[in-house]
Amino acid sequence: MAKAATHFDAQTIALMKVALDEAWDRLPPKLQATMLKTTLAERILKSAAEGERNRERLREAALGTLPRSGNKEGLASLPPAE
Repeated sequence: MAKAATHFDAQTIALMKVALDEAWDRLPPKLQATMLKTTLAERILKSAAEGERNRERLREAALGTLPRSGNKEGLASLPPAE
């Protein structure tokens, strides 16, 4: 069965864009070179479709499944969010 389309208002779209830009900026250059920004965007869209509207949680939804420990290209040494 097809999933119903999710519609977002202008405020939510702006919030998702900021979360995406922040998530992308927090990635180390090596990860930016090996992944698509659309991957992060898809994760943010999924979280927003489930009802999330907190910018920090949307950003973390985008970054949350990336490798964190034991990997030089991981997120273990990311700067803290502003």
